Amino acid sequence: MSEERILNLKRDMIAIGGLLWEKELVSGLNGNISLRVDSKTILMTAHSTCLGLLQEKDILHMNIGDGVLLEEGAVSSEKLLHTEVYKNYPETKAVLHTHTTYTNAYFLENDQLIPRIFESKFYLGDVPAIEQTTPAVTDTARVMEAFKSNNIVVLQIHGVVAKGEELFDCFLCKERSS
Repeated sequence: MSEERILNLKRDMIAIGGLLWEKELVSGLNGNISLRVDSKTILMTAHSTCLGLLQEKDILHMNIGDGVLLEEGAVSSEKLLHTEVYKNYPETKAVLHTHTTYTNAYFLENDQLIPRIFESKFYLGDVPAIEQTTPAVTDTARVMEAFKSNNIVVLQIHGVVAKGEELFDCFLCKERSS
């Protein structure tokens, strides 16, 4: 993979991070973004980064199979979640995980989002919630199962994960669920 291509992918991630920040869908140091580089590697945001202020150095190249970094740094604590999505869904090119306040609040009282607005219903369908009991996802099986029927899954009291062919697809899922 050429350095120019990797740089362009990092710029795409920086742009989506800025858009999420601008739309107030992320705050502080929460959330993480990844993009598939090729069949064996991804780019992923580093640990403790602000998605609204991302820089190229905050995005790290790593192996999907074993999670080994190909450059210096510490990747997000959600690397297991991201790598499992890419392993289980080879067509997936992007993963976005955020801790949106309103979505988290809704799922304190609900186990599923059943949209009533036409556009949300059409694009999202019913959005399942997966019980989350740890600060980072350590058991991905239920999340991978939920992704069989939807490109967006809620982790109760933790946030939302979306997968897609483009980062913007993930952003749209995220925005429509908020």
